[in-house]
Amino acid sequence: MRQPRRFAAMAALVVAGCLQAPIRPHSDDRISRTAYFPDDPKIPRPEPIPEAPVAIPETFSGPQPMEVYVRRSLEENRTVQAAFHNVQSLRYRIPQVTALEDPVAANTIFPIPGVAPQYSLMGYNPYNLTIAQPFPWFGTLRLRGEAADRDVRVALAELAGAQLDAIAAVKRAYHDLHAGERSAELLTETRSVLEDFQAIARSRVPVGGSQQDVLRAGTLLSELDRSIASNRQDIASARAALARQIHADPDSDLRTADDPNPETLPSRIEQLYELAVTARPELKGRLEAVARDEKAIELARKRSMPNVTLGFTYMDMTRTDATSRTAAGMPNVGLFVGFNLPIYRKKYEAGVREAQERSHADAKLYEAQLDETHGEIKDFFTQAKVQQDVLTLLRESILPRARQTLELAKTDYENQNVDIATVLSAQREVLQVAIQVVQVEAELGKALASLERAVGCTLKDATDDERSQP
Repeated sequence: MRQPRRFAAMAALVVAGCLQAPIRPHSDDRISRTAYFPDDPKIPRPEPIPEAPVAIPETFSGPQPMEVYVRRSLEENRTVQAAFHNVQSLRYRIPQVTALEDPVAANTIFPIPGVAPQYSLMGYNPYNLTIAQPFPWFGTLRLRGEAADRDVRVALAELAGAQLDAIAAVKRAYHDLHAGERSAELLTETRSVLEDFQAIARSRVPVGGSQQDVLRAGTLLSELDRSIASNRQDIASARAALARQIHADPDSDLRTADDPNPETLPSRIEQLYELAVTARPELKGRLEAVARDEKAIELARKRSMPNVTLGFTYMDMTRTDATSRTAAGMPNVGLFVGFNLPIYRKKYEAGVREAQERSHADAKLYEAQLDETHGEIKDFFTQAKVQQDVLTLLRESILPRARQTLELAKTDYENQNVDIATVLSAQREVLQVAIQVVQVEAELGKALASLERAVGCTLKDATDDERSQP
């Protein structure tokens, strides 16, 4: 009768040593439930990561608007995907820090009755089984979960920042590529016009025209060819920059669609300062870090409280091989309570001060981030404002006058009142001003994209708020 009971106790020992308590989400409502196994539609779930940049799908063939590249960047940009998986990693930390430590099971065997514990009333003690479960002080698990949840929110802010970085980089590369394509069209059109002038000058040589006019036209054509070659390099660089943001082959034939419509610049920069405080993810992340540090301070104070360990002990007793003839052979079951003694107060006080200093550091980092944000907004707002003024001047004043000068020069050349050098000079000036318009448009778009990144949202939100104000 003693052997089945002994084997049952051994089986209990094996089960206790192999099984682990299931990890369950923390029940505290102050910790976001979405921090465990979320399905947040606002966070794009990336596709499986290939080993190398992939080719652009057929749907990307031909000119594409900016929004198409922005959407693909949010899906395929590897920095964004890394930030996404970092969020997921930290979310799975919460059920770990809010769970109890594994219970401890210990078994002591006394196989030799002659040197084993013997009790006159109970008999021979062949082995003991002890199972213990440590418990942290009240509220410790909750604070661990809340601190881990704040880490998740900091990572979410970093993910939002990575997304905004990708969007701004796509927009800047798109504006550069569009400017290169527009410049290529202008250079090609101008070359065609100069070829016509060269043909006209060559046809006039037999009837008294100057051979110098032909040479001047040829020289200008050579200069245009050099500009066209340099522009091809600019287009290739812009395509490579855009391909990097959408995880595509740098040799992909990426092209832009119609002129990108730049956002309207708000009239008041103060409104952008106010909007950035609530919209920029870096500022939100700093605030979440400060909130996490407050939980860390409370958690450091909890470490100065004792942790409790509860358990029970099972002592198997048998009459077999017992030295006492009156032994009953009944097993014993005991309960015990243990706890550590946090007597080294200086250590725990130093831990609290460490957490407090970290909180002060993160608070200062928030202020530094706010100063940096205001500086970036001021810088990019000024850049955009200057580019707008220059663009208006070029479009409304300089370019029309240059075109008018060219038309007059063409008329005078046809009437043989001026030589071809005057016409070529006027044509070159029109080309230079037209390319300047394209370049300033690109710089304006890039400045607005950088301004949106500094604020943390589109400028349309700022202008809408501005219109809604009385």
